[in-house]
Amino acid sequence: MLLSSKVGRASAMGDVLSPFMEQLVLFVIFAVFGTALLFFLLTLYKKLRRLKRNKKKTLYQISVENVLFKYLFEDLSVQQALENPDYLQMQADPLFKRVAIKTIISLHKNYSGTYSRKLELFFEESRLVNYSIGKLESSRWPYIVEGIRDLSTLNHKPSYSRIASRIIHPHDLVKTEVLIALIKMRGIEEIMKFQNTGLQLNDWIQSSILYTIKKHKIPPPANFGLMLKSRNETLILLAVRLISYYGTTEFETELMEISRQCKSLKLKTEISGLLSKTETIIQDDGQ
Repeated sequence: MLLSSKVGRASAMGDVLSPFMEQLVLFVIFAVFGTALLFFLLTLYKKLRRLKRNKKKTLYQISVENVLFKYLFEDLSVQQALENPDYLQMQADPLFKRVAIKTIISLHKNYSGTYSRKLELFFEESRLVNYSIGKLESSRWPYIVEGIRDLSTLNHKPSYSRIASRIIHPHDLVKTEVLIALIKMRGIEEIMKFQNTGLQLNDWIQSSILYTIKKHKIPPPANFGLMLKSRNETLILLAVRLISYYGTTEFETELMEISRQCKSLKLKTEISGLLSKTETIIQDDGQ
């Protein structure tokens, strides 16, 4: 009798829990299905948005190239070129401005002389320069880097002081781009402005500077001697590497003295390699 009572109670509890379990299972199924559907819709939305953006970029690219080629090769003024209806309609869109600047920079790399200067003039008089200057004020370092590259590549000299002021930014890539920009705009001597600061030129920064100097065929500075007298060992290291690149041979005494006094093994090694190279060059010249 007792056993029958317990079985009855268990059966009653099962009848109570069964609808609850069914609802829970259904809830889980709908939750999984809903999540999957939401993920699919978000992915589809992002893809469609990206396709729409790419289509718009292509349209902008064609419009900008049309305006620029007419400006460059049909002897139009900047104002005449900007009267293009498509340009007037699209110029307020930030995406259009980005595409326009990238197109100008791309053409600037492929042309020199008069055409190069005309592109720089278009960048300024079309007020696209204001968009690049605005990037320097961004709180996001990638935009600051992009702005610095725009302005330095298109040789916008009035932006020099704004670019230089970003040297205190905490991100190394921003500092690197600032130094590269200053060198491109005014030469290697610009580095000397930081000789008495705490600016540390790590190997990555120095390799980027050396690459820029080689790529743009920037002439050697007249102040290697001053660079070697700096209290900043990283600046001295850069000077040693620059002396090696340019093949300068008249600083043997200064280099030997620095090697005796410095504690940096890296600097000693660089100087030793340079002195060996210099000795070889002198021997070859003497033969």
